[in-house]
This record gives sequence, C-alpha cells and structure tokens, in this order.
Amino acid sequence: MGLARNQVPLAHEGLSQLTPWRSVAYLRDLLMQCGVLPPADRHLLLFQRWLAEKLPTVSDPEHRKLLDLFATWHIQRRLRTLAGRGPLTGSQTQQARNKLYLAINFLDHLAQRGRALADCTQADVDTWCAGGYTARRLTHSFLRWAMQSKHMPTVTIPHRSTANPAPITQHQRLALLRQLVNRDDIPLQGRVAAVLVLLYAQPLTRITRLSSDDVQHEDGKVLVRLGDPPSPVPAPFDGMLLNYLGHRPNTKTATNPDARWLFPGRRAGQPMTPEAGAPRLRQLGFPTRPGRTAAIRQLVLQAPVPVIARMLGYNDDHTTRLAEEAGGTWRHYAPGDHAR
Repeated sequence: MGLARNQVPLAHEGLSQLTPWRSVAYLRDLLMQCGVLPPADRHLLLFQRWLAEKLPTVSDPEHRKLLDLFATWHIQRRLRTLAGRGPLTGSQTQQARNKLYLAINFLDHLAQRGRALADCTQADVDTWCAGGYTARRLTHSFLRWAMQSKHMPTVTIPHRSTANPAPITQHQRLALLRQLVNRDDIPLQGRVAAVLVLLYAQPLTRITRLSSDDVQHEDGKVLVRLGDPPSPVPAPFDGMLLNYLGHRPNTKTATNPDARWLFPGRRAGQPMTPEAGAPRLRQLGFPTRPGRTAAIRQLVLQAPVPVIARMLGYNDDHTTRLAEEAGGTWRHYAPGDHAR
C-alpha cells in the first residue's frame, strides 16, 4: 500500500522499509527482471536489512558499537567484494550472519568473565575455543579484525583444521556415474547436477551459476564451459545433458519466461540456490565434497595440473596440492610442455 500511495519511493531503499521481507524480496526480483529497478545483489540487500534489524537488539551499547564497526568494515566489505565478482549465494550471506552471531556470543562470553574486549586475555580466547562448538571457528575473523583495528590485545588464535572430508574411491565414483545413467527414478535435473560434480569436480556454488549458453553443441560434440578451454562431455552424459537442456524446470512461469540459467530457480531471474540443490543430492545418495575431491584427484592423474586447473576453473595451487596427495606424475610439469 505504501508504494501505491507514493508513501514509499519505488527504489531499493524504499522497498527495504517494507514488510514482510519474503514478499518484498519476491516483488524486488520481479521489478528488477522487468527493468523497473536497476540490478542489485538481492542477497546483499537482504543481509543489510537483517543487519539493520539485528544490531538494535544488542542491549550493551559498547558491544553494539563494536559489532557495527565489525559489520561495516569487515563483513559488508567482504560481501561487496564477493558481489563484485558475481552474485552472492545464500550460503555466503548465512556465513556472514553466523560471524556476527558468534561475535555477539564472544562479547557476552567476555562479559560473563568480567572483561571488555580491550581487556581480553589469551586465557579468555582459549576457554572460548575449547567450548566444543565447531561453529566457533567463525569467531576467528572477528578476533583478527579486533586485533588489527586495535580493539583488543594481540593473542594467539588456536589452529583449526581445514582439511576436506575423505574422498570416495574411484570404484565408488564410477558406480555412482553408472547409476546416473540408469536410474530414471531420479529427476533429470538432479542427475545432471550430480554428473557435473562427479565428472568435473564442480561445487554446487558454480554449478548453479552456469547458463544454458555454457553448454555447447558443435560438430556432433557436446562441451560444457567451466573454464578455458571448455570440457568435452563423454557419452552417454552428452545425450543426458542435451535432453535436460530442452526440459529445464521453472521456465514456463511468468517469473522466468526467458531464463538462461542451466538450473533456473523459482524467483524471477534467479538460478536455483546451492542450498536447494545440496539436500536433494544427499537424499539421493550422491556425495558432493567427497565426490568432488575424488573427481579432481583422478583428473590430475591423467593430465598436467595447469591444464586441469584452467579447464575446470580451479586455482593452480589447490589443484597442485591435490595432485601431490594423489601421487600424480605431473608434479614437475612445466607450462608449455604439452604443446611440444
């Protein structure tokens, strides 16, 4: 009603004043899709709205001031950097929210010990990190920011493991790929997503950002553009991918009449989210991270690391590390050798 009566400007700032947020987000997507509003990252806008509602609920004014600075100069700065590279995902903004939640809890932890952040000691940090909560690793960014900005003394942040889960075996990977060909009870959308994970080691965050233009059909060959050069799609998965291309879901609605996403979502102009795709694959028994690790380890045994990294859109250093773990024979490959 506020928009209809000109009480709220038809702009992103005006929409941010309206409730409920889900309806506002849906309307915003439609207005951007129709060109009424300029493009803006919807997840960044939703995070900013959440932040404006969350900060006033922090009762301690000193805590609220610190959290506002942390959110402004660390969390939102990082989100804007990520948004400049491509649309944010729901998981990225959820992690940002979790960082603020954990920062709030850490400040409460200090208050219970009779300390302010400026008086924080190594014992305070060690006690916090020994609490047994895996999510507390998200406090590390707050601690680093607080030390760098001189809001707390220098302490040592306990090391945390960043190791990936154990990959599935090559035998398991091939068995899962065979299932993707034969199991007609699995929706085609899920089968195609699983192929991209198990064949090309692609994370769902990248898979959901692919467009239909990234699938190329030339001279009887099917290619998928994940990096440079595009990757060939072997049979029988080439036929599966082309079949899916002509039967993508969510393309016959008013919100997505001209959708170019390979995996269109239900919101106007938006792809399917990784958060929607991951549970489906898990329920079907297709692992994501263990499957990705197994795929890339197998690929780096077959070709030079720089070639695989460019083709899959991976970082050279990350791919090299996996090659060394897999015992690859291309460790001493020099760029350009493959062209000789």
